Amino acid sequence: MIKQPAMQPNRLPGVVHDPATLKEPFSLALLGWFAKAARDLPWRHTTDAYRIWVSEVMLQQTQVKTVVGYYQPFIDLFPTITDLAAATEERVLRAWEGLGYYRRARGLHQAAGRLVEMGYHNLPPDPAVLALLPGMGEYTRNAVLSQAYRLPLPIVEANSQRVLARLLGVDDDPARGPVRKWLWQASAALVSQHDPGAFNQALMELGSLICTPTKPGCLVCPARPWCAAAASGSPEAIPRKSPRPAVTRVEEVALVVRQGDRWLFARRPASASRWAGLWEFPHREILAGSTGEATLAGLMNDLFGLAAPSLLLGTVRHSITRYQVAMAAYLLELPDTPVPCLPDHDAHAWLHAQQVATTPLSAPQRRLWQLVNRG
Repeated sequence: MIKQPAMQPNRLPGVVHDPATLKEPFSLALLGWFAKAARDLPWRHTTDAYRIWVSEVMLQQTQVKTVVGYYQPFIDLFPTITDLAAATEERVLRAWEGLGYYRRARGLHQAAGRLVEMGYHNLPPDPAVLALLPGMGEYTRNAVLSQAYRLPLPIVEANSQRVLARLLGVDDDPARGPVRKWLWQASAALVSQHDPGAFNQALMELGSLICTPTKPGCLVCPARPWCAAAASGSPEAIPRKSPRPAVTRVEEVALVVRQGDRWLFARRPASASRWAGLWEFPHREILAGSTGEATLAGLMNDLFGLAAPSLLLGTVRHSITRYQVAMAAYLLELPDTPVPCLPDHDAHAWLHAQQVATTPLSAPQRRLWQLVNRG
């Protein structure tokens, strides 16, 4: 029996499953299904802890199909922890460009450096050591250690928590602390002692391929004989979800400044809440009550003390969390290279096109650069 937290999650009427009683039959069924249905993914061909770690960090908040295109090139550039630790942060960020959530790359790089300083050449099979590393939360270290060293450690992330909630009839919001704690304990009670790495991967795979948020494939699900949500007839209603925040639309202006064959870029400081350490064209949000023209004029004046005319190049649109951003880009050509005033950045540079190709930019800024080149 797993130890239950004081506050229980709401569960479907009549559900009496204790996770511990399902351990053997559910584990056998899940592993049998996974042996036949598992996708052929590059990180599943290794037991190297470092390479598994890279894949797990990349997969956080990013779709598998996207990660497949980034994983092997990253490993080719940084085949070992020592190689990653020795690289510059800019080189790591450039290799990560397009995956988003760059704090993950920065944490990966910093953690590699910490491990090398501690005398390790790979991640050790010690949860206490990994807990000391930046960006190494409980899910990540358990996923790595269960796959690389077969330690029977549980995991809970978006896909696995949905499977667990439906299997055990948790009619509650997993975002609530007590509910999430209960799911972690349930996962610990269920995890296979024989092959915990395969079990954890199978749990996530089931959530990704069959026990999906909408239209789950209950008829072909290996968990169906024990699944409380399937028995209820309304599996999509489990787990209960918090309402999504409303979409906020944001408009910005960006200033693409050219002097001859060089372009002005500014670097966001390491303390920035978003895109820290990445380079970008100067840009500014259009605040309520203002206009694009006024915001652009203010940006040019603050940068150079100029009121020079500029040419509209086009608009780049992107989404980040609940924000939908439209960034109108304007070209400003200068006869010389004045020193810009950039209080929100920690460095600036006038870059040739060849240099921009190797400089880490956010995905919207890379698209803006492509727009500039098309022009």
